This record gives sequence, structure tokens and C-alpha cells, in this order.
Amino acid sequence: MTEEDFKIDRFHERFNGSVPWWFIAACLISYNFKSFRRFMIYISHYSSIIDLWETPSKEVKNEQIIAGFQPLFPERIPKKILYQITGLHSRTTFNERFSTYFIENDLVGRRSFTLLETYKILEYWQGEGKWGRMQAAKKEMLAEVLHNKNYERTAEEFKMALGKEGYQPNLISPKKIKKLIKHIDLTEENQIEDLIGYQELQTGLLWMFGILMVHQFLKQTKQSISIPKDPRKPISFQSHTDT
Repeated sequence: MTEEDFKIDRFHERFNGSVPWWFIAACLISYNFKSFRRFMIYISHYSSIIDLWETPSKEVKNEQIIAGFQPLFPERIPKKILYQITGLHSRTTFNERFSTYFIENDLVGRRSFTLLETYKILEYWQGEGKWGRMQAAKKEMLAEVLHNKNYERTAEEFKMALGKEGYQPNLISPKKIKKLIKHIDLTEENQIEDLIGYQELQTGLLWMFGILMVHQFLKQTKQSISIPKDPRKPISFQSHTDT
């Protein structure tokens, strides 16, 4: 266990294997983590999903974290949600892009996926390295960032990096963009961020996690928010009762 791991273990014994909602809310409000992954490890440790005394944070696999949170989100994720996440809004386009992966992993014909299956699908979409922006990028954006809207030069570089077929679709996956960046040895950080959107993803994941936590909290406690017409009165939570 590293010194950094030890620092986040100071209050571990207080919660006795479960983390109260107020603790998660406090972590979100005062978010000060190096990455969203570090934040998830922090929550997972206090939830007893992982034990940093036994496994240093650097050795924790993303699959372990996702699998640990899966019981909290037992509902399967509809395939249509992945259309929105990847920016491939056409069912035909989506199936074409993921046909190889779906065949290899026996997912052909599936209309929904578990949380872990969804993670693995998006991992395939992102390719190697750090995850960035989820939605596919249009060729126009790539040309503008790389060569001030010089489409011909951008197309040539993509074809050299990915082959002619790799640049045929108008929507380019994060995996292909990473391959291009490596091929042309791009080092300008602003350009890389514009192309990949590492920080954009971190912010998006944080918001998504916060919304999911609020949703699960309201669902598990069977509460609804009552907003009074008089703005001077406080918002109240009213429990549902079976009749």
C-alpha cells in the first residue's frame, strides 16, 4: 500500500463496509481528485469493493471497479443509449462499427447490456491509452484542428495511418484518432485535447456519476422531491407509502 493510498484510508473504519450517501455527495461537491478513476477507487475502497491495504491503487483494474458497482445498477443498459454516447445515432452505422466486437463476444442481436459489458464495449471504442471524448468526431472538425481546414492534407495523413478504408466514414472513432496522433507524432497539447477531449470526458463522467447517484438514492429510499409553489418554503422529500 502506497503512502497516497494510506492517506485515503484514514477514515475507512468509520463506515463498517458501507458508505453513506452523504459521504458520496460530499466527495462530489468537494471534488479534488487527480482523475475520475482515482475518485472511483476512493469510493470503491470505502464501499469495501476493493481493499487498498491488499491491492495498491495502481494495480486496481477498471473491471474490478465496474463489477463492484454493478449491483447498484442492476438494470441493463439499452443499446439505444450507446447510440447517443458514441454519436452513432443510426442503428445500421452502430452495428457496422461494432460488428467485429459483437461477433467475437457473442453479443450479436442483444438489445441491452450489463454495466460491465457496456464498459467493455466502450473500451473497444476508445482503443488503447487514456479515454477521451466518447462521441465520434466529424472529418470537418479534425481538419480544422490539425491543418486549418485543409481537408486534403488531413485525409492523406489518415489514409497513411489507417488505410483508405479507415478514413471512409464521416464519423471517426476515438480509437482511430489516437492512431493518427501516434502516426504523425503530434505533441501539441492543445491540439491533442481538442482532438481527443480528455478533460471533457473527466467532467462528463463526474456529472454522469452524480446524476446516477441522485437517481439511485431517490429510487432506493422511495422518495420524491416536493417543490413548493412559494419559493420561500424549503424543498421537501416525501416518502411514498404503499396503500
